[in-house]
Amino acid sequence: MGKYFGTDGVRGVANIELDAMLAFKIGAAAAYLLSQEQKQGGKAKLLIGKDTRISSDMLESA
Repeated sequence: MGKYFGTDGVRGVANIELDAMLAFKIGAAAAYLLSQEQKQGGKAKLLIGKDTRISSDMLESA
């Protein structure tokens, strides 16, 4: 298991290091952090990008 977070975002080999379950867990953690910020009066914002690789659809659906 290598480093997942780099300067370009979340990195990993699709369906090996970076699978749907990991993407789901990252999304759940982000949602939790954003909800905590919003509870403290902040404005929660999240930007998720994807590209044209086949694995992008799998990760998006997670």
